[in-house]
Amino acid sequence: MLSGNLLKTDAPIDHDGKGENFAPTDLLATALGTCFLTVMGITAKHKGWKLGEMSIEVTKTMTSEGPRKIKAIALQIAMPADLSPEQLKVLQGATRDCPVLRNLEGSINVIVNWTSKKRSSQISLSFLPIKVFRETPKVTFFEAGVTGSNGSDVVIHKGRAISPPNDEDYEQYYVHTHQIDHNLVLEGKRTFTLLNPEWDEPHHVIYLNQKMGALQIPIGTYHRSVSGSKGSMVLNQAVRDENFDASKEFVPVSLRERPDLKAAKAVDPVYWIWEAGHIKRTNVNSLLVTTQ
Repeated sequence: MLSGNLLKTDAPIDHDGKGENFAPTDLLATALGTCFLTVMGITAKHKGWKLGEMSIEVTKTMTSEGPRKIKAIALQIAMPADLSPEQLKVLQGATRDCPVLRNLEGSINVIVNWTSKKRSSQISLSFLPIKVFRETPKVTFFEAGVTGSNGSDVVIHKGRAISPPNDEDYEQYYVHTHQIDHNLVLEGKRTFTLLNPEWDEPHHVIYLNQKMGALQIPIGTYHRSVSGSKGSMVLNQAVRDENFDASKEFVPVSLRERPDLKAAKAVDPVYWIWEAGHIKRTNVNSLLVTTQ
C-alpha cells in the first residue's frame, strides 16, 4: 500500500482460523462502508458544506450452503442531524458512484439503511446555593430556605451507610413522582447517584458537600446516596404537589428487574465535584477523587 501500513488478516474461527484479525471478507465489507463515507466526504467538500460526524455499521452475512461467499452486506449509516433534506439527497446519490459498490452490484445483495444522528443534550443539574450570614472559626450562620418548599426531612447516616439499602447484590433507588428533592449537606459528605433513562446522559454521580448548596433531584429521577465512614447529615426541603403520598413516594426500586436502569447505570457517569471554590462537571477520563 502507498501508506506503508501493515495489514494483518486471519481466517474466522468457523473456517479453520483463529479469528484474531480481520478476515478477507471482513475487509471487503468494510471497504464498501468506508467507500460510502469517502465519496460523501468528497462531495461535501466540493459543495463547500461543513459535514459533521458520520458513522456506519457494517454487517456481513455469509452463505450457509454451497460455495462459501458473502451473501449480503448491510450498511446502517447515521448522518449528521443538521443536514437539510436537499443535502441528504445529494449525499445519498453520491454513494452510487462508490467504486466498490460498482464491483459488487449483481453479485452481492447490498442493503442500505439511513438514519439521522440524535443530537445529545448535556444535562445540567441544579444546585441551590446557601447564603452565609456570619461565620466564625467554630460557628456558621446561613440561609438554607428553598422557595416553595412545603415539606422537609432530615436523613442521618451514622457511619458508612447506603440509602436505600441494597437488595442483596442489586442496588436500590428511590424515585418520586410528586416530590422534588433539594438535598443540602449539614454535616459530612454524601455521594448521590442519579439515574434517568430518559436523559441523554442517564448516569450522574455527585460528591455533595455543604458548599455546593442543595442538590435538586427532578421528578422521575432514580436516586440513592452513600456516606463514608464518618457518616453525614442531610436536610431535604421538598416541593410536593397535591398528590403526594408518603406511603408511595419512598418505596425502593431494585435493579434486579429493571433492565432500563441497569443500562443507564452501565453508561459512563457524569461526575459533579467541588473544586477551587466552584461546582465542576467532569467525566471519568479526567476525574481523580479521593473518598473516605
